[in-house]
Amino acid sequence: MRCGAMPIKRMAGAGGRQRASGWRMKKDQTIEKILAAANSEITARGIDGAKIERIAKEAGVTKQLIYHYFKTKDQLYSAILESTARNMNIFSDVDRYKKMAPEEAICSVVDMIVDEFIRNPSYAALTLDQALHDGEHISEQSLFIPNIKQFVAEVLSPILQRGAEAGVFKSPLNPEIIFWVIFNLASASFLNQKVMSAASSVDFATPEGIELWREEITTIILRGLQNNR
Repeated sequence: MRCGAMPIKRMAGAGGRQRASGWRMKKDQTIEKILAAANSEITARGIDGAKIERIAKEAGVTKQLIYHYFKTKDQLYSAILESTARNMNIFSDVDRYKKMAPEEAICSVVDMIVDEFIRNPSYAALTLDQALHDGEHISEQSLFIPNIKQFVAEVLSPILQRGAEAGVFKSPLNPEIIFWVIFNLASASFLNQKVMSAASSVDFATPEGIELWREEITTIILRGLQNNR
């Protein structure tokens, strides 16, 4: 009887592991649905105007389940920002910058930021909303700040150094300042899209307007870095 029972126990154990795995997968899928719905709600209305009721309805879950995973709306918002930071392509294929000439590498950095905002329309709303709240939802454990610091130290700083050594860029240059100059110029047409479009003859909501902005800011950035001696 003992020998006959052993396979049954093993099968039960395997079945238990499968059920646990399936439960974890379902939990992860549920959380992803909640985050996606919350991202949509906060993008449209900001954290102050977002309602858990609407998030629950869009995600197809109850309010109680949302509060089971996220104790407050602020905690849910922080989770969205963390998910956004994890999914940013700022560190994708960073070795490619080492193979580029300094000016080409700067153009690639500009393109990377512009393309991220094109692929992820919610970035503009999240960026503006965090500006209104002084970044209070970006926690000390957030990946966003360390990612930016690492990008500046390991990618942008070497690009500027190589450019200075080649006599292409002026020296000295502050990599931290240069990063935020590039970031703010690259993101401006997304963060101020309606006002810029209304106040000019360019529609920055169109692909043509975005590409015109990309071209002009790239020229301005390169001219600002160039060694004119």
